[in-house]
Amino acid sequence: MTYATIESPARRAQRFRWTGEEFDRASERGTFDRRRVELVDGDLLELPPMNDPHAQAVRLANYALLRVFPENRATISVQCPMRLGESRPFPDLVVVSGTPRQVIEHPTSALLVIEISDSTLDFDRIDKARLYAAHGIPDYWIINLNGKCVEVRRNPIGAEIGDPQFGELRVYSASQTLSPLAAPEAVLKVSDLLP
Repeated sequence: MTYATIESPARRAQRFRWTGEEFDRASERGTFDRRRVELVDGDLLELPPMNDPHAQAVRLANYALLRVFPENRATISVQCPMRLGESRPFPDLVVVSGTPRQVIEHPTSALLVIEISDSTLDFDRIDKARLYAAHGIPDYWIINLNGKCVEVRRNPIGAEIGDPQFGELRVYSASQTLSPLAAPEAVLKVSDLLP
């Protein structure tokens, strides 16, 4: 565990930085007691409660992906953790190679990561995008509930120089279609992903 000092006019505070291993142990012990928490770049974050549109978008996206990625080809995880270095994000949906019986550990990579976003849009666009780019996730989608669109980020670059980002960003409106990189023959209607 490492500590960083935060200067304050009134006093000095200590900021606690978590490691992935510490987060895993705390999760296994039930420390978070059903709270929606994740670890991103050492910071323990509590996520806001899931509202109805968010939950519906998770279900819609899951059903759409099941048509594209059958269980004999890939596994779709819904709000399960990933192990990305010292981070433990809980993306809304993750598609990984291998059947559900073959995927026995939290994934360290993915074919596709999807976040459903309304109140955490800036965090998903900046912090989560940097995290996923740093770990070479080739296809990162944000289902933007506020904008009624899907933001697709691809081509992770810059991790080797400490500036991870995605080299490509395209925004798809509700009237458009898109295809996952891992299934270019599949066509998904953006409207099918939106509540």
